[in-house]
Amino acid sequence: MELNGQVGETAGKIWHLLNEGGPHTIPQLKKKLNGSGELLSFALGWLAREDKVDIVQEKKAFKVALR
Repeated sequence: MELNGQVGETAGKIWHLLNEGGPHTIPQLKKKLNGSGELLSFALGWLAREDKVDIVQEKKAFKVALR
């Protein structure tokens, strides 16, 4: 699968995790997805660009939530 497809698939997984489990930190998402940190970053960027998620800094971690 090409990278764009992997990014889209990962974005979908992130969306479903957030929809079912509420806000997560980036380390929590990485652990649950068992994936590459780069791929997670690409997918989060895509979701943020599409205005699907809010990413806010809380103390030392970033928290991601659906809009």
